Amino acid sequence: MMFLSISAMANCVPRTDYERIYCEIVEQGEGKGLPRFEDFRRNDVTVQQLLLKRPAAKLKITLPNSPNKAAVHQKQGLSKSTQSERIKKTTIKPLESRISEASSVSFSNCTVGGNIIVCGTRRFNLKMNEPNSRLAPGVLDDKYKMALPPYRGDAQDEQEVQFYLSGVYGRYIERMVDIGLGASTMSYARFCHTFYDLQAKNVDFSERFETMYRFLKKDKKTMVVKSEPSTLRPRDISQCDDVTSQIIVCDMGRVNWVYTH
Repeated sequence: MMFLSISAMANCVPRTDYERIYCEIVEQGEGKGLPRFEDFRRNDVTVQQLLLKRPAAKLKITLPNSPNKAAVHQKQGLSKSTQSERIKKTTIKPLESRISEASSVSFSNCTVGGNIIVCGTRRFNLKMNEPNSRLAPGVLDDKYKMALPPYRGDAQDEQEVQFYLSGVYGRYIERMVDIGLGASTMSYARFCHTFYDLQAKNVDFSERFETMYRFLKKDKKTMVVKSEPSTLRPRDISQCDDVTSQIIVCDMGRVNWVYTH
C-alpha cells in the first residue's frame, strides 16, 4: 500500500476519534500500511482499532477504549455458538476438516513469560518456524489444502464479514503452523485488510490464499526459513488474543507470534 499523497490528505476529514487518529498517523508519516481514508471509514470500530494499533503505538498515541470481541458479541445478543452457526450459513463447507472452532480462552488469569503463556492450568507454547523434518507426513503435498471457505454473505454487511473473518483466521493460522511457518503469519489486522483489498479488486479471497499456500509449500520444500525472525516477545497478555480454544496470537507489529496449547 503506497503512502497517501498530500491531495489524499484533503479527504481526511474525521468524524470520530478513530478517524481523527487515522488522520494524525497519516500526517506524521506512519500511514503506509493503512487503507485509504474512505476504505478505513467503511470498517467497523473493531477493525479500525486493529488497523490503527501498531502505527498508533509507534507514535505513542493512545487509542480510545474499544469493546473486546466478547463484549461486542454480547451486546449484539449473540452467543459463540450462534456466531459459529452464522459463519457456517455464510460459507460453503470446506473440502476437508472444519472451520476452526470458536475461541474460548479466559484471559483473566493469563501470564506471559517469553516463549510461554500460562492461563490457569493451561500452557501455550510459542511456535517457531520448523524444519521439514519435524512436520507431519504429507503436509507439503499438493493435496493438502488451506481450504478457507469462501465468503457467501452480503459484502456490505460488516457484521457478517467480521463473523466470517474471525472464523477463518483460526484455520489460516492452523494451516501455517502445519507447514512449519508459525512465525511467518499475518496479524489479524493484516488478514482483514487483505480481505477488503482483494474484495475491492474483485479477487476471490479464499482462492488467493489457496494459491499463496501452494507457493509457500513449494518454497518450503527447497528453502531454509529463519526459525526465529525476531527476539521481541509480548510483555503483557493485552497484546494477544485467542483465535481458537487452542491458539493465542500476539501481534507484535514486525512479527505475529503464535502460541499453541
